[in-house]
Amino acid sequence: MSSSPTRASPTRAPDISRKVSEEASADSLRTVGLREALRLFRNNNLSLRRAQSEARALQGEARQARAYPNPTLQATHEPLWRGGESQSETYLNLSQTLEWSGRSARIRSARKSAAAARSRTAADSARLAQQVAEAYVKAATAETRRRRLAQVTRVFRRADSSMAERRDEGDASGYAVRRIQLERARYEQRLAAARLEARSARRQLALLILPDEAPSVAAEMLPGVPPPSISRREALRAALRARPELRRRQSEVEAQKAALRAARQEAWPDPSVTAGYKQQSNGFEGAFLGIGIPLPFFDRNRGAAEAATARLQSAQTQQTLARREIRNEVRRAYAAYTSTRRRSQLLNDELLQGSDDLLRIAQTSYGEGEMSLVELLDAADAYRDARLTRIELRTDLWTRYFRLLRAMGQPLDLP
Repeated sequence: MSSSPTRASPTRAPDISRKVSEEASADSLRTVGLREALRLFRNNNLSLRRAQSEARALQGEARQARAYPNPTLQATHEPLWRGGESQSETYLNLSQTLEWSGRSARIRSARKSAAAARSRTAADSARLAQQVAEAYVKAATAETRRRRLAQVTRVFRRADSSMAERRDEGDASGYAVRRIQLERARYEQRLAAARLEARSARRQLALLILPDEAPSVAAEMLPGVPPPSISRREALRAALRARPELRRRQSEVEAQKAALRAARQEAWPDPSVTAGYKQQSNGFEGAFLGIGIPLPFFDRNRGAAEAATARLQSAQTQQTLARREIRNEVRRAYAAYTSTRRRSQLLNDELLQGSDDLLRIAQTSYGEGEMSLVELLDAADAYRDARLTRIELRTDLWTRYFRLLRAMGQPLDLP
């Protein structure tokens, strides 16, 4: 019974080496910074490609709206007869519709619709870029958490091996050996979960920035220094000036105004001009010119104008709501960021100061016999809790910083 724990450590050594090898292989993955991740997102993200294609489609429609209608060339031969006599008339007609009533309004409406589509694409790009930034923070956090847990787990691996040797020499009890083994098993389990979380975060980040090239990609560590402070007035001013959603709503209002003008002018139909050449079988020939004007007796396009008026009112209401929502979004993001920033300063400057050396000091003291096993375990738990608290706090801080930048309509980047 007493020799079983002693033999356990050597048999687990190959598994440990394999896990360390897998961890080193994971570290050899492609690692990107936030700026590169956003660049890859703009080049490769499928959702963004779809939005850009829709905007190009409307831009093509706006270009088509500037084209004049094609003329119509028509040739007609009319044979006539009475008894034994026959005659014929031959016509060669060229007709052209003259767009003078609603052409400019239609062109302007198409241009504004294309501009609104570009604004929608910019808004979608900003929203998706926020997802990339949060996925990047999550991936970087998962990598840091995995490294910290690996650091503490290595301590218990060494302690397990050392405790087994001390027991063989009669210098440690069976309880101490089993206690170290249980603690090591607990940290091995946490490390395995951290590895799984890191792999999942890598795959999610790769899905957003490299959907066709790599199954996973790692993120660089987040900066140790906190992001800068931002004033509330500056945040609101920047949001009302730079948010793509506001430009989108303004473009939609302009597009609906142009559509309303076009609908009203459609009540005056476009005339058509016909010119041609006529030849008769009796030798008479000559040119002719005709003008056709549709008479708006029954269809004056009033229904389309009423619909365009309602759509304009809806667009104006959406614009007002967007301004209110953006103000509220900025206020919420600012309050969350400043609160997290104050909490980060409090914990890092006062409450968690000196926790970085806690594990190293505990290992040295335990090795010199100045600290008991229970104290070493407590120190390891305290170190782990302190490091994970810092990691989570840094994650919240950077996530809320990027959300505030997004609410302000500013580019997402590390300072």
